[in-house]
Amino acid sequence: MLKSTILKNTVFAVSLSVSTVGLMTVPTLSAQAAVPTNESLLNLVKVTKVVEMMNDMSSDSGITDQVTQSMLSSLPNENLSADQRQRLEEIVSKYSKEMTNNGDRESVNQQVIQVYMDTAKQHFDQTEVDAQIAFYSSKAGQSIINKQPAMMKDYMTKVMPIVMEATMEKVQDIMPRMAADIKALKLEE
Repeated sequence: MLKSTILKNTVFAVSLSVSTVGLMTVPTLSAQAAVPTNESLLNLVKVTKVVEMMNDMSSDSGITDQVTQSMLSSLPNENLSADQRQRLEEIVSKYSKEMTNNGDRESVNQQVIQVYMDTAKQHFDQTEVDAQIAFYSSKAGQSIINKQPAMMKDYMTKVMPIVMEATMEKVQDIMPRMAADIKALKLEE
């Protein structure tokens, strides 16, 4: 009987101590998993140059030219005269420039920052944000950040023709079928 009581008391004491330790570690875990502060996220935006990269990419005439060339290469133009081809290029160029032009850059920048912060809060905790700030503030981190726009430009130059061609092939396949479905719908009305 005494053995049974000692065993029960020991199990109870161990359970209580495990529970207490568990309760004591909850605040520590919560602090580590804390939602990042706006201040730290603004610091991360600054250190990683998010806004500058967006502005550089959107104002880069090379990207506009690449979009234009990708669009032109994916459009059927083999039966066009030289004059028609030139007019087509002008039209595509006009709309490519319009797509990449940011009229109200400051407003767009504020929206970009807000979306970045809202999204980061869903994916990173404060510890992770602090670690990113520490890394990207370092010499190696800044070197990576500074090389990122050129790398992305090079990447986009290579990937845009692939994406545009695949998209245009899908559009050319889908449009006649979609038009037929819409036409059939009107016939049924």
